[in-house]
Amino acid sequence: MRRPQSPRRAAPAARSERLKDVAAIVTPLWAFLGAVAAPLLGGGAVGRVVFAVACVVIMVLTVLVVVVLLGARLGPVGTAVAWLGTLLRAFFGGVWRLIVFVALLVRAAVEWASRRTGPLAAGALGFVAGVLAVALVLQGGPLVRIGLGWVLSSPCGQPLELRVLTSAENVAALQAAGRRYADESADLRGCPRVRFSVTPQPPLATMSQAANKEWNDPASWNSSTYRALIAVHPDIWIPSSAATEEYLRQAFANLGQVTFDRMSPVATSALLVAFTPALEARLGTQPSPTDLAGLRAWLESVGAPLVRPRADLSEIGLIASAGLYGASKDASKDSSKDIADEIAYTPPNLPLSDAASLLCYARDRFDTVKESLAMIVPEHLVYAVNNHQDLGACAPGRQTAGLSWHRLDGLPTLSYRYVRLKWADQWNDARERAAIDFHDWLAQDRLAPYGYRDSAGVSDRKEPMPLGRELDSGRADSVEPATVEPARLIDRLGKAHPETSFLLLVDASGSMGSPITGGTALQRASSGASTLLRRLRDGRDRVRLATFSDSGGLGETLATGPAQVAGRLGTLAVHGRDAPLGDVLAQAAPLLADTPNPVVVMLTDGAHEAGDLGRTVAALRKVKGLRVRLLLTGEQRCDADHIERLVKAAGEAVKCAPISRAEAATPYQDQVDEVDKELTELWRESP
Repeated sequence: MRRPQSPRRAAPAARSERLKDVAAIVTPLWAFLGAVAAPLLGGGAVGRVVFAVACVVIMVLTVLVVVVLLGARLGPVGTAVAWLGTLLRAFFGGVWRLIVFVALLVRAAVEWASRRTGPLAAGALGFVAGVLAVALVLQGGPLVRIGLGWVLSSPCGQPLELRVLTSAENVAALQAAGRRYADESADLRGCPRVRFSVTPQPPLATMSQAANKEWNDPASWNSSTYRALIAVHPDIWIPSSAATEEYLRQAFANLGQVTFDRMSPVATSALLVAFTPALEARLGTQPSPTDLAGLRAWLESVGAPLVRPRADLSEIGLIASAGLYGASKDASKDSSKDIADEIAYTPPNLPLSDAASLLCYARDRFDTVKESLAMIVPEHLVYAVNNHQDLGACAPGRQTAGLSWHRLDGLPTLSYRYVRLKWADQWNDARERAAIDFHDWLAQDRLAPYGYRDSAGVSDRKEPMPLGRELDSGRADSVEPATVEPARLIDRLGKAHPETSFLLLVDASGSMGSPITGGTALQRASSGASTLLRRLRDGRDRVRLATFSDSGGLGETLATGPAQVAGRLGTLAVHGRDAPLGDVLAQAAPLLADTPNPVVVMLTDGAHEAGDLGRTVAALRKVKGLRVRLLLTGEQRCDADHIERLVKAAGEAVKCAPISRAEAATPYQDQVDEVDKELTELWRESP
């Protein structure tokens, strides 16, 4: 038995709008009854009985519509009426006057028939005609739309845009749901009243920082940490737990320009461990361990990792960490083993920015690599993989063997809250009404086709579920602020990554301005550097920015600190010619002397000369623990002669990698993947 959803009354500001909906639904019904009243009442006893029954039916329906649309929940009856209301609104919203006009025509026809066939037959004819007219409007929507479009011949107006922010794992499903809602709520001509832009949210820590920047930092519009947030200014945020919603609410508490208005959850999804087909084959018929220690021991025995999205980048990864590490109250205990655990959970050769990217990677290798991999991911994404649905990070997959699903005790369940973000200068009654309507529509289990459970943790899918049809009592929203404090968990896991001192060296020579795929080498360098900045841990990592070219070798430090560096990246311009890469490194190395965990990240199209390698090697060796990442942003490869000589001379201190591969789906995604990989390797190699 499906659990009833939590009662929720409509917001006062929207009540007048809801009353308009009531009128739009019930007025045509009463109009038709009025159209046939005279012949029915004049048709003798039978006609009067038919009229009385019709009055009672329409009266009951009117009361139900009023009660349900004003926010009450009446179990299955309420669900049915809400469904009817959603259906009727799409057709009656602006055309009930047209239906009344048709009703008058029906009445005229009935009166004409009554003079020739008698009142009883005419009354029956009128009542049937009225019912058939309503049925035609309801079931013949496309025909009515075509007819009105042909008669009116007016273009569609601009629909209201609702901007939705959510985890990357939800983007594909919400985009599809938004298209369905826009279609169902269109007017009779098929013109959409609303459209949606669904954007993956940045890391929670970045969103918290954005609160302090009022979500819009004019000084750093170009390639800044807050770039992704500036363009969004979301109307709706759908977080994955009450804890993360409260975390961001507190961050925005002192920001006067936006109000958080929390509504009830619209779906849930269990966190599970998914096995690739190769790993499932190794498990055989033995049951999978359900406790963390047992599962890790078995995976270690077969040489397979247990991975989850990075907690510093992914909301899903952070919530999963609450189950892996225990409640945040334990964060004060000895966490010395966190470093080893984090290294185990985040191998450097996997895309771990979000669970969708991880599953895209795994799915593409089901048949070729036979990779044994255990992944902590949401249940609905496993459903999407096995049913060949769009994951957002990649298109629907080909027909292959699917993932298997396994339970792991202690993993929280995701509860997708619905939060309206009311920006003072953008919110209005129309946006309020549209946001409430979309919530009410989603709350009717509209995400079930994409593998989600309803808000009570119940699944109506036919496939067998690892946790059963219903989640255990209390699991449907098990990530509460009282048990999981994201701020403390972020801090704890941040300490598992050593403090690092970065020097960003960006090539500013003329060749960096030459066109390449997706822009210029300088633009790609700026984008790659911005990706790196978003991955740094605020307050623990240090970063400085400098440029170089032959006109002055290594220039002066342009900015210090993530926000300041981000603000300067978009203002860089090319000048001069290529500078020998080794000579630039020789000048840069002393700047990191006596700093913790020093790292030079050089972003360049590759130049053409290595320079004085003896001098370069001597300078690098003087800085204890110094490591250099040479990231190529142009068309040149790491096997170019001068680069190979530089890397060979410096030994393990210098490594080269391109941040744009020919097979990349998009240049930006490729930069994210490559920079993340390099940062993960730097962390694992830390002295």
